[in-house]
Amino acid sequence: MVVLDSGAAVKARLVPLPKISLPGLIALMAAVIVLGSLAARGFSGPGWVLASQNAWRFTALTFFAALVAGPLGRLVPGLGRPAAAARHFGWGFCASCGVYLAVSLIYGPSAGGLLFAMSGAFIALVMAAALVPGKPNSTGEAVRRTLLGLSAIYFWLCHALTGLSHLSHPHRPDSFYGLSLSLMILALLIRFADACAAEWRRPLRRSMPA
Repeated sequence: MVVLDSGAAVKARLVPLPKISLPGLIALMAAVIVLGSLAARGFSGPGWVLASQNAWRFTALTFFAALVAGPLGRLVPGLGRPAAAARHFGWGFCASCGVYLAVSLIYGPSAGGLLFAMSGAFIALVMAAALVPGKPNSTGEAVRRTLLGLSAIYFWLCHALTGLSHLSHPHRPDSFYGLSLSLMILALLIRFADACAAEWRRPLRRSMPA
């Protein structure tokens, strides 16, 4: 038993298990969803349509997680570090968005598709860069928060308007987009509750004795 245990320990040291971060895991899941969709429908037009649709749906779920990770961590005690969770889920959303844009570009290599992919990739890169924490109470931090807010508003509108479009057109009803639109509204309400709680806690901190 001692010999077997020691041999296993040596093998474990020689072949360490790969470590993957949360953004990497989200990107891997997006790639698996795309490949699974292509395997189900084939590497033709219907397969790429399904892959693009499922990749977009996955980005909606990851974007919801990125929006509520920080506020829920502050509203509910014991959920961990809200800033780190929001940052990693945000990077994961940017990675999954990159997978979706790549699929869209492969499926529809047109001038409009190229422009859409370039603009979406640029805003996703801005969002990913703005998620890097800066120095508090500095001009750079204010610019970072402004860029992060604008990019979040852009993607929130994209997912919300896409859900509303699918619900309002009778020729393509889809229950998922009703769920995604509800999630976008729920995320907005959770972030509003977090902002209200922060304003409510601020006078309490000022009134506490030093």
